[in-house]
Amino acid sequence: MMAQASAQKCYICTEKNSGFYCYECQHALCAVCRERHDKVPSLSGHTIADINVIDLSNVQSNKYRCKTHEKDFSYYCAKCSDLICGKCVTSSHKGHSFSDISEIVSEKRETAQTALHTLKSKIEVISSVEDIVRGKHVEKLHAYSQEVITDITSTFKELHTFIKSKEDIKKTEVEDNERIEQQNIELFLKNTCRIHDRYDKEFTALQNILCEKHDITFYKFYNAIDKDITFLDNIPKEPTLPCVRSLDKTMLYTEILEYIQSKTDTRVCKNCITQEERFVTTLEENKQLKRDVDDKVAALKAESNQVKHLQLSIEEIKSEYARKQAENKNLSKEIIFLKESITKTQINQEKVRPAPFVDNGVFGWKPWKTHPACSDQSNICRHCNSETTASDKFCGYCGSNV
Repeated sequence: MMAQASAQKCYICTEKNSGFYCYECQHALCAVCRERHDKVPSLSGHTIADINVIDLSNVQSNKYRCKTHEKDFSYYCAKCSDLICGKCVTSSHKGHSFSDISEIVSEKRETAQTALHTLKSKIEVISSVEDIVRGKHVEKLHAYSQEVITDITSTFKELHTFIKSKEDIKKTEVEDNERIEQQNIELFLKNTCRIHDRYDKEFTALQNILCEKHDITFYKFYNAIDKDITFLDNIPKEPTLPCVRSLDKTMLYTEILEYIQSKTDTRVCKNCITQEERFVTTLEENKQLKRDVDDKVAALKAESNQVKHLQLSIEEIKSEYARKQAENKNLSKEIIFLKESITKTQINQEKVRPAPFVDNGVFGWKPWKTHPACSDQSNICRHCNSETTASDKFCGYCGSNV
């Protein structure tokens, strides 16, 4: 926050604690001295702010003055996109298009307001993603894992004595997978929280700077915040639901059959083998159907996520379009200024050369035509009718006495 408690003494009376700060004078003022300050005609246009809501360490620095001429900023140079002082207008920025600082700050405030709304919508989306992952994903992961564990337990109970060791191994695999997936979710949430904090930070910074009354302070701080917003991380996409591999019962039963066959000399009859093959085929078809259903569900969720991200992209494009419109507006102003300058130059340089004429057998020259804005006091030669200045004693064309 930019607000800070201050017990600084008034610069004028040096007795009372200050309650206000003048940006142009760069002095702290008490309530009484502030009234005296405002009554001075030359100081009536100064920007006065509550000293408790500004950061004196920033406003009292030299970054609000021209480094070249050490003067206060007075104008905004559209060509260089920078603040300039009165001396810059006639030196390093001579001939550039410039305007009042309040005009560019008004545009920047509108852009900042747009960016504030965009950040707010993005923060809401991030919060939604966090809630979904923190609730739905963890619950589903645990539910899926418990379903498989229950299935494993019921299956191994049939041959508990023989396959107790295998049951433990299978459970461990699922639990390890759950732990790994849990770690992945925690890592995702940690990264998402970091991004969320950065968005909150820029959001708060924009809220604070929009309360700033001093145009130069706002311009400097907003440019820094705008750069930080540009480099914000993209909104993280909702990850896919964690994968928990189902129990491969076919493999388990095959291992059991192989173990049983290894322990007995009797063989399964041909009819039983045929039934077993049909059983295995049915199980594979059932698994394939289940996988197809899972793929369709995942595809629908992915399309839903794409719609959300497209909506966010549209908001970003709108924000970029607003920025481009502001840039085009500045360029249009500069083009109009250049066209006016060219037109004035052409008018000032335009002349029509004298043309010869014959009047009553006397050869002469028509006078020069000049633009009214550039003409001085002049006389007309009575011999050749040419235009001469008031200070000429002889005509510059025929040499006669004027």
